Formats: sequence, structure tokens, C-alpha cells
Amino acid sequence: MKFEEINVGLTYECKHTIISSTVLEFAKISGDNNPIHINDEYAKNSIFKQRIVHGMFVGSFFSRAIASELPGPGSIYLNQTMNFLKPIYHNSEVRICIKVESLKPEKKIVFLSTNCWVSDSLVIEGTAIVKCLE
Repeated sequence: MKFEEINVGLTYECKHTIISSTVLEFAKISGDNNPIHINDEYAKNSIFKQRIVHGMFVGSFFSRAIASELPGPGSIYLNQTMNFLKPIYHNSEVRICIKVESLKPEKKIVFLSTNCWVSDSLVIEGTAIVKCLE
């Protein structure tokens, strides 16, 4: 999408089901082998009582959406914040919501809210600043 086509209020949403096998793949790729993510026995004895998904794995869905949809190809991340509000469990369906909050036209910069929901619960609240090359 060209910068000129982006307006405040524009939104993009998508859903992903996070299955255990993809969490294990992320652990291998990232090297984050924290047992809270990959070990059932360990997780059963934790405050969560079951395995949780890596926050950065879910954060990669924001990156994917920004690179491919809003603003789209040619987008360059300048900043991303994520506040992890609640755990996300294996086999959860997440809904990623990205919304254009403001624009800096002279520099082709887009300010986005980047939120993630499981059912009606906000689980990740964040922001992104993105530069458009087109």
C-alpha cells in the first residue's frame, strides 16, 4: 500500500491458531527453550498450570501483518512496544488488530496500535512506528 493510501483509523485484523508444534518450532529457531513454553510437567507446577506461548512468537504476527498488509511491502520497523497482559496458552486462537493512529506525512511514518486478543480478552497491547518506503 502506498503511503498516500493510508488514513488514520485504517485497520487490519487476522486470526491465527497457535498449535504446540509451531511453539516448539519457534523455540528451536529462537533458542528460547524456557520450560514454561515447552515442558508440560514444568508448566503444570507453574502459576499458569500449563504451557504458555512465547510472547515474541505472537509478536512476530504483528511483524508479518505490518510487512504484508498494513502498511504492507516496503515497510520498515522503527519501533515496537508490547505489554504482555495475560498469558496465551498452546492451541489458542489469537486475533491480531492493527490500527493507524496517526501519520507523519513529511517523513512517511505511520504510528500504529498493535493489539492481540484471545476471545474477548486483550492479551497484548502495543504500538509500532513504521516508515513507508513507497
